[in-house]
Amino acid sequence: MCCPKRIPISAYLDEELSGKDRAALESHVQGCARCGAALKDMRSLRAAFAYVERHQAPYGFATRVIARSSALDKKRSRWLIQLSLRFAEAVVLSLVITVGILAGRVMTNSSSASKSMNIVSSLSLDLFEATPPGSLGNAYLAMTEVKHEK
Repeated sequence: MCCPKRIPISAYLDEELSGKDRAALESHVQGCARCGAALKDMRSLRAAFAYVERHQAPYGFATRVIARSSALDKKRSRWLIQLSLRFAEAVVLSLVITVGILAGRVMTNSSSASKSMNIVSSLSLDLFEATPPGSLGNAYLAMTEVKHEK
């Protein structure tokens, strides 16, 4: 006999099956050694647990379990929100960088060759003095040159 994917042995032992389903399971178990052995094992397991002493849960146990599970749910949702914010930050940063690159290309491509040479020469450090007049660096160099001359 072909076994169904899942036989409801526990429901059968709890007497939760309808008469038709109960009869179908009993006839199947009689013809199937594997399912018969599973039913026998479940009966012996129930018999072993029938004599086990039952203990009362401590006061407030259910409340603590529910509170902890809701706290875990909140932590999970906070984690998801933080991940979403990090992703949004990365997207915005990528967008800003992309817009900057595109704007730079548009500006450099629209200018003529002479303008681009002016841009390159304006970025040269030769335009800057090492110590501009009136700066702290210029004053320092002036003081050190005086000491070396003496």
